[in-house]
Amino acid sequence: MISNRLRLLLAGVTLCFAGVAHAAGFESPQDGVYADHIDWGMTADMSGPSSGAQNPWGQGFQTAMKVVNARGGVNGRSINVLVEDTRYDATAERVAYEKFVSQTPTLGTSGMGNSSAQTAMIPLIKRAKLPVLGTYTTAKATVEPPTPYFYGGFCGFKEMAQVGVGFFTDHLSLKSPKVALVRLDVASGKEFAGYVEASVTARGGTFKDIPIKVVAADATPQVLEILAMKPDFVAIHGVTTTSILVMKGLAQYGLTAPAFAITYLGTPSVYESLGPDAGKNYSFVSCFSPASSDPKASAAMSAAADQYGQGKLKDDVNFVAGWVIGNMVADAIAKAGAEPTREKLSQMVNAGFTANTGGLSSELKYTPTDHLGLVGLKPLSYDYGTKSFRSYGDYADFTKYLN
Repeated sequence: MISNRLRLLLAGVTLCFAGVAHAAGFESPQDGVYADHIDWGMTADMSGPSSGAQNPWGQGFQTAMKVVNARGGVNGRSINVLVEDTRYDATAERVAYEKFVSQTPTLGTSGMGNSSAQTAMIPLIKRAKLPVLGTYTTAKATVEPPTPYFYGGFCGFKEMAQVGVGFFTDHLSLKSPKVALVRLDVASGKEFAGYVEASVTARGGTFKDIPIKVVAADATPQVLEILAMKPDFVAIHGVTTTSILVMKGLAQYGLTAPAFAITYLGTPSVYESLGPDAGKNYSFVSCFSPASSDPKASAAMSAAADQYGQGKLKDDVNFVAGWVIGNMVADAIAKAGAEPTREKLSQMVNAGFTANTGGLSSELKYTPTDHLGLVGLKPLSYDYGTKSFRSYGDYADFTKYLN
């Protein structure tokens, strides 16, 4: 005779398999949902001027999805990632999004690492209603006010500016900081400049804005402007080559003022290119934790990176970011139910959604009035002796700088 406990257990197993069977029977091709898989879009600069940072993000995202699929997928379906290389081009970004809307429909898309493209595409995103879930940059215009069907997935520029300026002002015991900013002449660069200036001005300091082109092969003019100002510290926004050109130029001219960069530029490749002399003055502000800065939290990610041939990237903060967003997307699809559609997914996330990032980032949370997702940040630097990253504290230690 079967006990009541065993009968309940078997009933639960039956419901589990029934749910999988039900999921497998549902299809919505116009939403990229099929009996055995779900198509999901991903755009990134895989071969253009920002590929040094965005390529690792894409690899992190895809590695996370490989792990999800190896475990059986989501509700009985594997996640098929359709990748588009947009080469940091706003037009290519729009073409890829439109392709995911109807030509090769996907349930949603992630990445979109061009702030200028995001800003220009807001009307299209609202009209097409294809969810953009987890972006590799978040332009202010997309989340203030919240844009329907758009959810950021990277550290906010306002928060990066506030933590960077606040921390270095206090760390250096400055009363009226003099700060020079080198930044790309793009939407996010202008936005970051405004936030840095506001933070410096609030402390009675002096600010200098120094633009640079994304394809710049020389930063001598920018370095000379920094030298003329003699700042207490420098802020950097750009691509990986921006940091390398600026920091090497400053070292060449003997300027030892510390510098902090945006999250994207805190990579092993940047520090390796700089070397100890220039790299010792270089930090970055991040809402993600490189593997070596928190080995316990990163254990599962590191194992997956090794398994899928991405071991060299697990200490790259951009790879970590892609991994976190990939897992978040899978979790969101699961919570959208056995019969997911674009509309159901958007409604679920907009109603309130918190992802479990396993300690690899600050809290990742969306609400009806907040689509930024990540808020907490911390400064990090690199130890050339141990070849590992170290943080100056925990995320909670720097919330005092946020407003």
